[in-house]
Amino acid sequence: MRKDLTNHALRITNLLTEPEMPSRSLTYVLLAAMLWGTIGVVARGFYAATDASPLTLSLFRLGVAAPLLAALSFARDGRGFWRIGRGEWGWWLGAAVSMAGYQLFIFAAVQRTSVTAAQFLAICTAPILVAILAPLILGERVSSRALAAGALALAGVSLVVGLGNPGDLVRRDYLLGNLLALAAAGAWAAYAIIARRLVARHSVTRITFVTFTGAALLILPWAWPQTRSLTLTPAGWAMAFHLGAIATALAYFLYVSGLQRVTATVSVFLALAEPVTAALLAAWLFDERLSLAGWAGVGLLALGLVWLARAGG
Repeated sequence: MRKDLTNHALRITNLLTEPEMPSRSLTYVLLAAMLWGTIGVVARGFYAATDASPLTLSLFRLGVAAPLLAALSFARDGRGFWRIGRGEWGWWLGAAVSMAGYQLFIFAAVQRTSVTAAQFLAICTAPILVAILAPLILGERVSSRALAAGALALAGVSLVVGLGNPGDLVRRDYLLGNLLALAAAGAWAAYAIIARRLVARHSVTRITFVTFTGAALLILPWAWPQTRSLTLTPAGWAMAFHLGAIATALAYFLYVSGLQRVTATVSVFLALAEPVTAALLAAWLFDERLSLAGWAGVGLLALGLVWLARAGG
């Protein structure tokens, strides 16, 4: 029975990671973004059921994801699944640090600035950074059509996320929080570029395993003091499993799989579907109604994503 399950998992993994058409890769990235969009809704329930902090939640996400990805990498890559090339330590360390840094920076930002300002700066700055840096670091060429489509999607997300008080971006008492949100954007952009670099030489399973294990170990010293006294109900464990297994392990596995044929720039523009998914779920489940501008933003994002898919990865 166990052997049959392992073989079935391997068949699915091979299907996802074999060389595929760009349209399938675009779909993987888009699905990953939609899974990330469920995090906010589930996290709200997790906070309501426990006394967890954002940092504790982050450790649960990474702590659940890492062993699952380790098992998958062992099944696919064999006993040497943890081995990495000597000459690539910098890239692997960069992947783990950027993932851990994103978790720490974004959670620290929302404590020191408004939530909307943090979301706006972190989500909308990352694609711009990748569009600038990916050609320089990776030598990627992105068509003008793809950039125009990405800009349209970015405009749509800006309307959905909204910024009820633009003054939050320049308030002196919010300065540190806004800088931390920009640091989160930089960390996310770095991960997108590094993962795109690694996926040319290593399996998706190994990349995701090493990244999330390293990130979990890096944030452990900060998160463990808040986590060790936490007790979870069965519902809390179920939500933690979703956040770690579905919204993190599966989502990033799909995202890195998509990077096999999708450029880093296009992948980050596609990931803009995350905040829109979160907004639509909140409107459906919590009656958080979108404004007219928000619905216009959803339309612009949809147009941008369709145009991006036609432009290719």
